[in-house]
Amino acid sequence: MLNYLENYDDMTMSEKKVLKYIVENTELIPYLKISDLAEATFVSKTVIINLSQKLGYSGFKELKYHLSSLLKDEITETVNHKTSYKDSLQQSIFKTISLVDPNVLENCAQMIRSSKNVFIMARGTSKAAGYYLEHLLLSIGIQCIFIKDYNLSELFTNFVTENDLVIFISMSGNTKKIIESAKKVQMKKANMISMTSFQSNTLSNYTKNNLYCYTDSADTKRNDKISRIGFFLIIDLLIDQLSQNNNTQAQIEG
Repeated sequence: MLNYLENYDDMTMSEKKVLKYIVENTELIPYLKISDLAEATFVSKTVIINLSQKLGYSGFKELKYHLSSLLKDEITETVNHKTSYKDSLQQSIFKTISLVDPNVLENCAQMIRSSKNVFIMARGTSKAAGYYLEHLLLSIGIQCIFIKDYNLSELFTNFVTENDLVIFISMSGNTKKIIESAKKVQMKKANMISMTSFQSNTLSNYTKNNLYCYTDSADTKRNDKISRIGFFLIIDLLIDQLSQNNNTQAQIEG
């Protein structure tokens, strides 16, 4: 499995743009020349070579070979079968798991545990993920507040302190109301976690701990019916991490 987040924080904006293209077009990469990829992403060949090395490969050729090996079994299984919505969901699940960095997941769990108050904010269809996260956190004994009222989204930041944590859920990562709240929370020096689709987005610029999911499109203005299955998967992984921490702490205290 390709570790898409290897050295992600050290990548340039151009390298991140190429990586996003690779994630969204994985099945095409083994058939592209480096010049083709450079032309498709409007970058130089050097950017692609540097990206390949940051992902742990000697160059683009080795990266292509690795992707080709990963796709071989998948291509064999899907030949003579039309791509269905089920297949699309399976791809989203597979790629979302690839995008989850265990270290970031652990950091997020620790922040949730150590925060005085946990706030959750989401808009549109992503509110379903907010409700889900709120329910699961409460079920494991973590008090949290889901800011579900549109008007309250402007007011709750007045009560946030540096001992609190705010979890922002936004598919595009560019929702105006969420960005405005993130700016205010940053000024309060409170901790923040973002859950967004894997792309360059404004929200991730304000948060140090970013949890990414995969989706074919993140344009919720045109299509807010985009599946949030990646969010639910991330939330399940986060809750599992919190539960593991609980068990470890119980063993220590026992």
